[in-house]
Amino acid sequence: MKNKNTYTYFKVFAILLLFFTCLISFRIMWINYHNKGEQPVITEGVLDLTDWNFSDKETISLNGEWIFYPNQFIDTPANSSVVNQTLIQVPGDWQNELRMVNENQANSLGYGSYYLKVLLPDASPPFLGLRLNNIHTAVNIRVNNQLVESVNYPTAEKTEQSHIRGPITSLFYADPDKRELEIILQISNHELPFAGGVDQTVSFGTAEAVNQETNLSRFLQLTVIIILFLHALYAFAIFLMNKGKRQTELIYFGFMSFLIAVGNLLDDEVFVQLPFSADVSFRLLVAIYILVLFVLIKFIQYLYQMHQKFIKVLGVIAIVMAVLTLTVFSLEHFTVLSMLVFVYDAVAIAYLFIITLRQIVRGDKNGILILLLICSYTSNVVWGAAIQTGQIDFPFYPFDFFVPIVIIAILLIKRHIQLTQLSEEQAVRLIEEDKKKDQFLANTSHEIRNPLHGMVNIAQSIINKHGDSLTPETVNNLQLLAQIGHRLTFTLNDILDITRLKERKIPLQKENLSLYSITDGVIEMVQFTSPKKSITVHNEIELDFPPLYADENRLIRILFNLIHNAVKYTERGKVIISAAEQEDMAVITIQDTGAGIAPDALERIFLPYEKLSKSDVDSGGIGLGLNICRQLVELHGGEMNVDSELGKGTSFSFSMPLGSTAGMNLVQSESGKQGSIYDDSAIHTMGWHDKNPATGKPFLLVVDDDPVNLKVMQNLLEPDYQLHCTTDPETVIEWLERQSYDLVISDVMMSPFSGYELTKRVRERFSLSELPVLLLTARNQTEDIYTGFISGANDYIAKPVEALELQARVRALTDLSHSVDEQLRMEAAWLQAQIKPHFMFNTLNAIAALSNIDIDRMMNLLNEFGRYLSRSFHSNNTKPLVSLEEELELVDSYMYIMQQRFMEKLTVHKDFDDVQDIFVPPLSIQTIVENAINHGIISQNKPGTLWLQGKQLVDGYYIKIIDDGAGMEAEVLAGLLNKEDEKEGVGLLNTNQRWKKLFGHGMNIKSTAGEGTEVTLRIPKNR
Repeated sequence: MKNKNTYTYFKVFAILLLFFTCLISFRIMWINYHNKGEQPVITEGVLDLTDWNFSDKETISLNGEWIFYPNQFIDTPANSSVVNQTLIQVPGDWQNELRMVNENQANSLGYGSYYLKVLLPDASPPFLGLRLNNIHTAVNIRVNNQLVESVNYPTAEKTEQSHIRGPITSLFYADPDKRELEIILQISNHELPFAGGVDQTVSFGTAEAVNQETNLSRFLQLTVIIILFLHALYAFAIFLMNKGKRQTELIYFGFMSFLIAVGNLLDDEVFVQLPFSADVSFRLLVAIYILVLFVLIKFIQYLYQMHQKFIKVLGVIAIVMAVLTLTVFSLEHFTVLSMLVFVYDAVAIAYLFIITLRQIVRGDKNGILILLLICSYTSNVVWGAAIQTGQIDFPFYPFDFFVPIVIIAILLIKRHIQLTQLSEEQAVRLIEEDKKKDQFLANTSHEIRNPLHGMVNIAQSIINKHGDSLTPETVNNLQLLAQIGHRLTFTLNDILDITRLKERKIPLQKENLSLYSITDGVIEMVQFTSPKKSITVHNEIELDFPPLYADENRLIRILFNLIHNAVKYTERGKVIISAAEQEDMAVITIQDTGAGIAPDALERIFLPYEKLSKSDVDSGGIGLGLNICRQLVELHGGEMNVDSELGKGTSFSFSMPLGSTAGMNLVQSESGKQGSIYDDSAIHTMGWHDKNPATGKPFLLVVDDDPVNLKVMQNLLEPDYQLHCTTDPETVIEWLERQSYDLVISDVMMSPFSGYELTKRVRERFSLSELPVLLLTARNQTEDIYTGFISGANDYIAKPVEALELQARVRALTDLSHSVDEQLRMEAAWLQAQIKPHFMFNTLNAIAALSNIDIDRMMNLLNEFGRYLSRSFHSNNTKPLVSLEEELELVDSYMYIMQQRFMEKLTVHKDFDDVQDIFVPPLSIQTIVENAINHGIISQNKPGTLWLQGKQLVDGYYIKIIDDGAGMEAEVLAGLLNKEDEKEGVGLLNTNQRWKKLFGHGMNIKSTAGEGTEVTLRIPKNR
């Protein structure tokens, strides 16, 4: 560790040495570049330029022995009234020369005149100039007894403050006929006791050369000032704009740049002349440079986030020294002030070196730049002190100002890059954590789903099995539990969807869709999943509204969420769904009369996990529904808006692209060319024989308002099934009345009513086993599935349909239907085979009795009994249908036997229209006739009459069996066809089920106790 630190120190000192070497080298190069080389020297007040060639690119430094007249203002040497004169070195302080006339002179305050004679060459330029780099504090420039420049009006006594400071450039005309110039500088200094006279170089040359020297110096200094102000500006701007995490070091860097720029405005070329005396201006300048060091210390402190007490001490000392410089310190004690400032600078710089070295040893890579910054500042201070004390003199040097700025800029840029890299790394880490969070939510949703469904199913099963024995409060609590489970299922679905949306894993399967039919189906789902309220939901979308070009599944999700929310937050009133066309888009609006939304919350409601109030949290959900809706709408190229007013309701609207009506018409016209597959013209008047007994193919009724889907179903099923297809659900019930089917396959979202409504209508006529229904739904969400099953569906398939799954489910349901048919037929045959022993015994007794009375009657009865037995056991009884003629022959045989047995009690009247091509279930009419005779007529102790009628009417063939027997009470009649467990009722129940299965209608029974019974059977036309 020690060796490592030693190496670090060695490396740092090597870098500092190299940096110092570069700084000194550049400074020396600058000095050498502006070194004017070999120039004539003033000797005893005379400068001989007779052999000098003036140049517009170079000036002459008027250095050497000038004649000085202390405490005298002279116009020309000949007019001098004072004999005292001496030689003075320029540049230099005049304090010693002033002491020659005043032994008590203890400072540089005083006045006097400088004299110089310049001998010009023959080709001397007419326009010449002088540049005094500094004066203390007033001067008159006279050339050849002419006043060419005056600054602050020099005087023998202090009369007023001098406020103009800085270099003086004076241009004048030199008479070509004269070969010499007499230059006199009348100078007074009554304010700055530490320096006086001409203490800096005086430049002389052509007007062009003097101007170039002045302009170059001013340009370099002004460039530095502008750069410093710009750095201060962007530092302040970044600090103010970065509201999230302001970097305090930026504000100190800005102040440091600003103070240095202000110091440059007041120093050297002095671009800003303050309306103060030279004393105050000098104090202010010293205070500014003290504050620069203070700000530098604070900059490094906040850059390193250090909290050492000594830094605070240094800061306090700097502030105190600046204040004392401006208020208390007298410039007569400037030496003391200079020493204090020097000591302070040395201590502060040394401390900054030490703490920076420590940071470097600790591994701070930015510490090297801080050290270079301190070195650059130190170099600038040292050279500036040398210039101020007159130890060296050269033109304005800008690079010591540029170097710190560049170093700080590099430091801040590097720091910014590090922060950016850190931000990027944190962003990547946050993205990874966000993905993990989403994955966790998705996994948790899947894990919660199974136990959640278990709880809901258990609650529902308890209600179904034990609902009658439970208290109403318990049933309500179980129903509430199931509703909460369903609501949580919706929440889980939202979590999964928001995850997929983030991962862009929701591809859109766009197609032309009927907005009316989808909305109608969604309304039914919402009414199922929402608690009953005193509100109504109106679908005001026109039936012929143009199709949308959208993903059916996603459109259902959008509508379900919006309509469900509208119902959820509306206690009474209505919810209206409407649509309008706007160019190539459809705008769908869901408007309710609920509580409304506050104006400041209208935009927040679309944010994920946003809940507006505690009541919203209590009402369920986690605030994802609207966010999902907006994203799904935007995926379709639309937009979602909301308009709401508290207490009056809310209106959500979203846009969706319209589909191609021409394309849909083309599809429909093409599908119409398929002939009978899309309309009822294919249903022939062949009744059950349409089922093609040769192939035994099950008969399917397929309904979908999209002809393309029907064509797909035909391609998938037609090889193994016989299909009737339609795009109009209203024709389905009509078809079911005229034809028997093994299975109904229906889409959910249709117009003018949904597959849910169609299933309900089917269940009004057929039970689950009599006619299975398979629903095709765009989604397999819980609300879709539950709604389908509650409506009466046997099964469902989510679209797009998989061929194997469809065929398997259709096969299972048609096998169910076929097994039910087979069971009914076999049950009928079995019932007929169960000929009661007493019927056979009584018939045989009747035959035996007639053998002693009437042989002819006996033979006729015996022959009819034989025909009865033959027809009862005929193989046709196992078929779905037999001709009405065959059925009536069996009935005639039975009635003949019963009339022979009960001649005085039974009268039969029979009247049938043409029975040709009329088919009925076997043993069906015979069962009703047998029931009417045995339980209606014979059971009473008086004669009775039986009427059998068959009439051909407009809508079908009607068969009536009427007796005037005992009849039935209303209670007995109401439960007659439901006595599955009672043997006496099995025959009628079986007949009713077969008739309903084949013709869509069962038996219509009317009965009055003591008056008789009427049974009506209808065979629809074309059956």
